[in-house]
Amino acid sequence: MKQYTFLVLSLLIAFPAQGQSPNYLMESAKDKNKRMEWWQEARFGLFIHWGLYAVPAGAWDGKDYYGEWIMEEAKIPIKEYEKFAPKFNPTLFDAEKWVSMAKMAGMKYIVITSKHHDGFCLWDSQVSDYDIMDRTPFNRDILKELAAACKKQGLRMCFYHSIMDWHHPDAKGNNFEKYRDQYLKPQLKELIQNYGPVGVLWFDGEWIDEWTEDQGRNLYQYVRSLQPDIIVNNRVGKGRNGMQGMTQNNAVGDFGTPEQEILGEKSNLDWESCMTMNSHWGYNRADKNFKAAEDLIWNLVDCAAKGGNYLLNVGPTAEGLFPEESVAILEKMGEWVQKNGAAIYDSKPWVHHAEGDGIRYTANKNGSVNVFMKPSVWKPIIAEHIAQTSDIKQPHSMIRGAHALLKQARLTNDSLRYFEFNNGIGALVQTTEGLKVQLGRIQLPKSDEIIMITLPLIPASVATKPIIGDGKRTYVFSEKMDIPIHQTGTEQQIRFTLDGTEPHPESPLYSTPIVIQQSGILQSRAYEAGKISSPTAVARFVRADAGISINMPPATQYAGSGDITLLDGLYGSIDFHKGNWLGFSGKDVIVTLDFGQKKEINHFTANFLRRQSSWIFMPTSIEWAISDDGAHWQPIHTEQMPIATDTATDSVQKLEFTQKTTTRFVRLVAHNQGRCPNWHPGAGGEAWLFVDEVEVR
Repeated sequence: MKQYTFLVLSLLIAFPAQGQSPNYLMESAKDKNKRMEWWQEARFGLFIHWGLYAVPAGAWDGKDYYGEWIMEEAKIPIKEYEKFAPKFNPTLFDAEKWVSMAKMAGMKYIVITSKHHDGFCLWDSQVSDYDIMDRTPFNRDILKELAAACKKQGLRMCFYHSIMDWHHPDAKGNNFEKYRDQYLKPQLKELIQNYGPVGVLWFDGEWIDEWTEDQGRNLYQYVRSLQPDIIVNNRVGKGRNGMQGMTQNNAVGDFGTPEQEILGEKSNLDWESCMTMNSHWGYNRADKNFKAAEDLIWNLVDCAAKGGNYLLNVGPTAEGLFPEESVAILEKMGEWVQKNGAAIYDSKPWVHHAEGDGIRYTANKNGSVNVFMKPSVWKPIIAEHIAQTSDIKQPHSMIRGAHALLKQARLTNDSLRYFEFNNGIGALVQTTEGLKVQLGRIQLPKSDEIIMITLPLIPASVATKPIIGDGKRTYVFSEKMDIPIHQTGTEQQIRFTLDGTEPHPESPLYSTPIVIQQSGILQSRAYEAGKISSPTAVARFVRADAGISINMPPATQYAGSGDITLLDGLYGSIDFHKGNWLGFSGKDVIVTLDFGQKKEINHFTANFLRRQSSWIFMPTSIEWAISDDGAHWQPIHTEQMPIATDTATDSVQKLEFTQKTTTRFVRLVAHNQGRCPNWHPGAGGEAWLFVDEVEVR
């Protein structure tokens, strides 16, 4: 049995008093960037969720859909849950193999759950006996072995650590301060001082009511006083904004933590997207819903293009093995990263980060640009223009193929001198005499492979973006409107589209104001000799027969164009980053339509999103009402929604009904669930309500 009293007292004495250590919250941007440099260059990390929950492997009381939250979700009493510890004997655990697999996959750092919400510790803690050494027959310090293997193989060792703790008696309620100072902090000191240097402390569980932003700032100062160069995520405080994860209100933390999603646009802020390979973080033997390796590779590319890192999770078995599906995925990713990793590591977002759904860009320090293409983009071009042989026998076909590929990548311009496929398809040189081919052997990519092209000599000069109308993002009209596109540079060609696709050199050429008669999106791009094509200008046009108001503003990171998004005829999809949804956190939503005069109507529709894994729930109920004066309301329809009990299938839900009436005003009230339920990984956090297209006909 361990002795705790003297140790706890000595740790509290060792904690620096206010003002005795540097104020790490006042760190300069230069110093922070220097501290973050290795992490910014790494781009790709391995997340490992492992603990006692691997023993039941997702099954309890006849149900098999649990993961690392099984203790809370299945309401397993503490004493009953503790019985998993004597069964946790991962004799097949091999730290060297785990780290080797991560390294083989191209990962540069490992983040493992030192202690998850269930309170069980994977190291030999002197503050508690609820750990791997004292409660299990395994009797080996897992974190010590992993730290040594990471040091040997050149990966950074990082620790996930839960602020909340279902096992500790003081971690809830009035005694939380005692838990924080005599348990949470001393254990963090053990990890930093005995298992370091630690690359990242990855906190979680900060949503509990007992935790505050001030406590987060204090904890941030504390851990950096123990290791000044350590990196700490934004879940140390209260600053992350739901599953989208980006820091708000100048809260504490070094980087944002989107969970199970990737930012919709590039960002100059530090961020890292954490995702599962299947549907659970911890091991669930029944969960075979593994994503395709190609999709996970694209996630890595998408993160890098937008300036973020990708933290991909594995949930090992109770025996200490990575699931065979996870191993196969890591091997496939490793093959791809080995060929293309130079375009991922130490990259930064380029002027353009994307072209539609199938092309992404990153930029290198030497000025070169990397173009990533999905098979849906490159396969039609290769198949059409390059013979399926091992040698280039028709140089002219190669020229046509390469030229078409450049068009597809939207990079055709007079200044481009050279490009090549990294996988050996060959090279195309553009000289003053025209296109020339450097012959070589063709090595066609696999049918499902994402390819990467390096464009080494892209000039820095970019055409300036045109201006649509008077520069607004959204225009509302009743019948039609004429909209001009203004040149912003000399001798520019302006190309535009109205069908939702990106403009390219063959798109319609702008000459006179465009007549807009329906809701839609106008996109335009400038082309100028000697320069790269401009960023795309985008404006949304909404034909609306009614005015609209909402009781509160939507969340800015998801809002398309404010209130009018609900009337623009552009329907939100499962991908809620595309700007067609309005997101509201924790509160009911009231939408009011004003037709200007009484009208006869008979059909009412509202669209909602259900993505409970991203904290987005259906309303618990909706209510429709009508009014002639906007003050006195007559209810006409109420609809109750089933209460969520688990992470249901993602879906867009259209709620509609028919009733003939005459009115001027229509009001929709959608009741938010308010808080994530106990079974949810974000239990207690604010639930989101996403609404789009409120239609009355």
